[in-house]
Amino acid sequence: MSFITGLILIDAPASALNNKGAITGSTTDNATGVKFVPGPAGSAYPYVSAQAFRYWLRESLQKATAWQGSPIFREKKIAYTDANPMRYWDDDLLGYMRAPSKKAEAVSAREESGLIAESTPTSETITRVSPLRVSTLISVAPVRLVSDFGTMSRHEGDPVPHEHQFYRATLQGLFSLDLNAAGTFTYLDRTGYLNLDAPRVD
Repeated sequence: MSFITGLILIDAPASALNNKGAITGSTTDNATGVKFVPGPAGSAYPYVSAQAFRYWLRESLQKATAWQGSPIFREKKIAYTDANPMRYWDDDLLGYMRAPSKKAEAVSAREESGLIAESTPTSETITRVSPLRVSTLISVAPVRLVSDFGTMSRHEGDPVPHEHQFYRATLQGLFSLDLNAAGTFTYLDRTGYLNLDAPRVD
């Protein structure tokens, strides 16, 4: 097996790269916090989730290159890509799980959209293990989070206060690309290895 592996370091001098949403118990109603792992004596290790890391990668490649991104199909409570690794580069490199609803209205919507290749009942659910793996990006050393306060005051009446956290840190992460799996598709009745539906196998 052949892999390209590497270490990524991101210098974040005054940053809030992966926010967690509202800070509970804050003095302001609209306070936004960063994601972190608690450290000793009130310190913190800020981190960026692997999901956010992959999102950054996909979005950056689509903007900077001829990257072939897969379209998204949305049903009421689930979403999935076209799951076509032969056409779309992110389906090839980043993997997928296409397990669409079997309800009549969902099947009808897929047929009308033309997005999903017509499937047989035995090959409707397909998955692919991602050849490109990335880790969580996490600070190499503990830091103390800084809270910054501001106001929106360009209107009449009282200003609206807001608060957000940021930090100075160097984030570290790992990546690995399985060169044998990239561009290679399997049709095995096994989770992660049934990559293609019947029409695409044909």
